[in-house]
Amino acid sequence: MMQRWSFRLALGFLLTLAVLAALAPWLPLADPSAIDPDARLQAPAWIDGPVLGTDAKGRDLLARVIYGARISLTVGLLGSLVAILIGLPYGALAGMRGGRTDRFLMRLADLFEGIPLAVVIVFLLSVLQAYRGELAAIGLGRIHVFFLAVGALFWLPTARIARAEALRLRTMPFVEAAQTAGLGGWGLMRRHYLPNLLPSALVMLGLTLPRVVLMEAFLSFLGLGVEAPHVSWGLLAADGLAAMNPLVDSGWLLGVPAAFLALTLLCLNVLADAARDRLAGRRVRQAGS
Repeated sequence: MMQRWSFRLALGFLLTLAVLAALAPWLPLADPSAIDPDARLQAPAWIDGPVLGTDAKGRDLLARVIYGARISLTVGLLGSLVAILIGLPYGALAGMRGGRTDRFLMRLADLFEGIPLAVVIVFLLSVLQAYRGELAAIGLGRIHVFFLAVGALFWLPTARIARAEALRLRTMPFVEAAQTAGLGGWGLMRRHYLPNLLPSALVMLGLTLPRVVLMEAFLSFLGLGVEAPHVSWGLLAADGLAAMNPLVDSGWLLGVPAAFLALTLLCLNVLADAARDRLAGRRVRQAGS
């Protein structure tokens, strides 16, 4: 019963946040970039005043948090999809082929995994800076490429999960029968492996999404991710920490974006655990049948 209620609460929170973020331009919100020196550092006021307070430049935190959700959730979703699109076929191919192909692909994955994350981040930022003009010419800004780059960092765990699932499918009777009938590699991948990997892909998406959201917040907090005038929760937390005054009670500057980030990550993990349990039950039923 407790798990059911936690699932419903998590799903309700995420759906509400996603709807607010999607409809933010049409909601009666203040301009998230509008600076008002007369409204600096106003504390949260539920009845008369800014609901979540204002920052050091007088900008409304409620508007900035909701607009920040647009970036943070979009980075999480698109980044996770990129990780799935890279890791799922990579792992499926390794598990399906087995033998030397499997060993080569997994040793290659080990090589990529051994590269320090800081080196990867610096390299990606250098590429973005070097080709800023070329990317802008085709309609891609730093923020768009950042979506893809963050997702590309998380394809390795997805590939390993897909490989393990593909190795399990390889021993299933219907796959062995298809191989005996002469079905080739692409046919096996298209008809048997990828369709049966889709439930696992949904679980992978749920497990990857909170990690990508957290990574975006971490990079933006360090000044390596989203840049103004865009808004994300990591950037809001960095601005809030820099603007906090030890002589003034201004904890909401950091607490508001941190609370939204923590709640979102918690709800995403609840949904991911529910999806994983459902997939585990499905495998048990398959084994029993």
